[in-house]
Amino acid sequence: MKILVMAAGAVGGYFGGVLARAGNEVKFVARGEALQTLRSSGMRVTSVKSGDFALDSVDAVDRLEGGWQADLVLFCVKSYQNDGAIDLIRPAVGDSTTILTVQNGIGNGDQLEAALAQGHVLVGAAYVSAERVGPNDFAELGGTCQIVFGEQDGSRSEHATRAHETFLDSGIDAVLSDNVNVALWNKLVYITALSGMSCLVRAPFAEILDNPRTADLVARVVHETAAVGRASGVELAADLEESTLQEFEREEAELVSSMYGDLLAGKPLELMALNGAVSNLGRRYGVATPINDLITACLSVAHQRAIR
Repeated sequence: MKILVMAAGAVGGYFGGVLARAGNEVKFVARGEALQTLRSSGMRVTSVKSGDFALDSVDAVDRLEGGWQADLVLFCVKSYQNDGAIDLIRPAVGDSTTILTVQNGIGNGDQLEAALAQGHVLVGAAYVSAERVGPNDFAELGGTCQIVFGEQDGSRSEHATRAHETFLDSGIDAVLSDNVNVALWNKLVYITALSGMSCLVRAPFAEILDNPRTADLVARVVHETAAVGRASGVELAADLEESTLQEFEREEAELVSSMYGDLLAGKPLELMALNGAVSNLGRRYGVATPINDLITACLSVAHQRAIR
């Protein structure tokens, strides 16, 4: 399969590398030092799930001029980069191209459908602990390593089935879901609390959970986000809030928010696809979301500074 990976960050680099190792024709979109190093030296992957491997030759580009069309686009940029990334991949998207977004948050699939390929966009969630540890060095650190994806309407399309078969044939644990919106909202409930509160308090999540006042705010974010999901028509489990908070307690020492890392580094934040999306949908459906509103308002200052 001809696969375009947009772009060669931690998630795209790891999954793209695994897909390339399996014999797929994979093209990575990259820039700067990463682009030059991938072209000159290939890529290296260290992985608990997939084993360590190296690819001596990697097809990496910073733009697509046309003439090459992807069967599958793995779309995994930060959500605030969507506009630019959509323009970059447009020459490689045709009538038979499938686009799979595995980005954090919600609303990305709708944006891709409107801009590129209505009817050929799949949505999903990547559950992986991955890092780009160098310009062409990628690490998968163990734990859950899976892609859950599907059509937003729950159908089993040829596009979805073919992508699923390609993932499985490449050794990637992939689940083709009949109700992928549940998976997206389950992750959103989790990440709005983890990332939103880590950034708001500017502290490691374990410290936030160990403080009764901020731990209460974590619980309120979880309940707000789940309430908005149900109001949106998603059939979330009745015990989702309780199970999410229990998971936080079990894993608090290991929980790290990538958005918090972006905040500390002065980078833009995936704010409007996470807490901001919950706030916006809450207003639409008449669900109060005061803590998500607070997080969105406060973090918008740092986000706008980074954008400028």
